[in-house]
Formats: sequence, C-alpha cells, structure tokens
Amino acid sequence: MAKSNPIPYRALLLDLDGTLIDIDMEMFIPAYIQLLAHSFSGHCTTEDFAGHLLGSTRVMIENNEPRTTNQTAFFDDFCRRLDQPYAHVYPIFERFYELQFCRLQSFSRPRPHARCLVNTARRFGLKLALATNPLFPLAAVAHRLRWGDLTTDLFDLITTVENSHYCKPRPEYYLEIAGKLGVSPEECLMAGNDVLEDLCAAAAGMDTFLVEGMILNQTKGEPECTYRGSLEELANLIAGEYCDLKKR
Repeated sequence: MAKSNPIPYRALLLDLDGTLIDIDMEMFIPAYIQLLAHSFSGHCTTEDFAGHLLGSTRVMIENNEPRTTNQTAFFDDFCRRLDQPYAHVYPIFERFYELQFCRLQSFSRPRPHARCLVNTARRFGLKLALATNPLFPLAAVAHRLRWGDLTTDLFDLITTVENSHYCKPRPEYYLEIAGKLGVSPEECLMAGNDVLEDLCAAAAGMDTFLVEGMILNQTKGEPECTYRGSLEELANLIAGEYCDLKKR
C-alpha cells in the first residue's frame, strides 16, 4: 500500500537524459547518426542522411497538428526526402533500434540516486511519467533506461515518438501528459536538467524542479524554477523529509 503523499502533487514527471541517466549528448548524437547512417548506406551518403534525419526531426519538433503523432510527422517528411516508401523505410529503423542502438551504451552511465528517486515516488503513490523528449521510439527509450539500471515498468507513462503529438519545449507536450495521467497540470511536478526544455512546463501550469549536476541552459539567463537541487533532494522532498527545500 502506498504511503500518504506529503506534498501537493499527484504526478511526477521526470526527464531522462542528463536527469535519470548521465549521458554526453555532444558525443552521443554524432555517434548515433553515424551508426544509423550505416543502415541507409545503400540509399545516400552519411552526410546526406544526417541532413535528412535532422531536417525531418526539426519538422517533427515544429509539428503543431494535435491529430498527427510525432512518428507520422517524422516519417512523412523523411520518406519524402529519401524518396522511399514508408513500408521500406520503417523496417530499417526498427531493425536498427532492435539490433544496433545498444552499441551506444558506452556514452551513458547510471546517475546516483535515480533509482531511489523513482522508488520513492512510487512508494508515496505518485503517478510517474518519463517525460523524455519524444523524438525516439519506445525501443530506444527502453535501452537508455536499462543503461541507467531502470526499466519501463516503473512508469505509468513514457512519452515516445509513437504516442506523442508534441515535443519539448511546447507547453502542449506537458498538457498532453497531464491529460493522459488524469491529473491537472497544477498537480504535477516536472523535474529535469534542461532549462529550456524542462522548465517550460511552467507555461502549462506545472511546478518545476531543476535537477543539478548536468544543467543545460541554452537561454543563458537565470533559471526560473519552483525548486532546484539534486536527485537525492528531490526524493527527500517527495518523502516530506526535506521540507526546507524552499521554492526558488
């Protein structure tokens, strides 16, 4: 039986990269593109593939059609760029994530206290969403969770390219999560390390927790958040054992 919840939230949203797992994205992304490009070597050069992939990813991020999943937005554009049908392109991606994506594990490692945080949230009955920017399929997210000694079954919702209609930093992304969890935005706490992509949950009406240790701040301004601290401090906040963690 879950313990009574000592904080005014019903749901905790957690970012993945740089929050629950330690990952060097500046090295991971080029290696990921290079590895994936090998699967398309019969269709285009690595340079052209990178342009197609990043261009279609941008189209997906900018999509604002609520009835179009991120996956549809991406593949509609990518298949047009590659001049290949979806029925041919999709299985290539599918095989890559099943067989090759795991080779990128060396760029990642678990973050201390991540598993403790997740277990604490579950123990106190919070609905738990893995609010990772939904640019990847579930298979890729599951791999990255395993790299952090976590599993998909720990979460009530995982945002992926298949089930999401918006990306960070759109407020609609966070509103969609709240709707799927059956809670109001005001009942949610979003925790992440990216000032631009994670703290924008405030625009959807959510409180925010800036996770220290691997902070990314593309805004260059002073971060505006409800709380900030370590994963351990966030776990303590949820447990009601660190109530002097002031709003900031």
